[in-house]
Amino acid sequence: MKTALISLLTASLLGIASLASGRAFDAAEFFAILFATGLAAWTVEQYSREPRALTYARPIRLPVIPGVRHAVKQVGRLAA
Repeated sequence: MKTALISLLTASLLGIASLASGRAFDAAEFFAILFATGLAAWTVEQYSREPRALTYARPIRLPVIPGVRHAVKQVGRLAA
């Protein structure tokens, strides 16, 4: 929500500044600025967040049953 508000406010302010300077400002430019500022705000928000709890969790380890050995391949002589 904060990202959308930042994008909308920035695009609106740039549109007002463009109109005040006498330059034409159409919907395509508004949406291009809206998308670009939204992408930048989202990127900043992703990198400024606290680490997720998943990174603090211990890795999942499967239990090992003691006494179970891997099957050993027995090499024998074959009859000719």
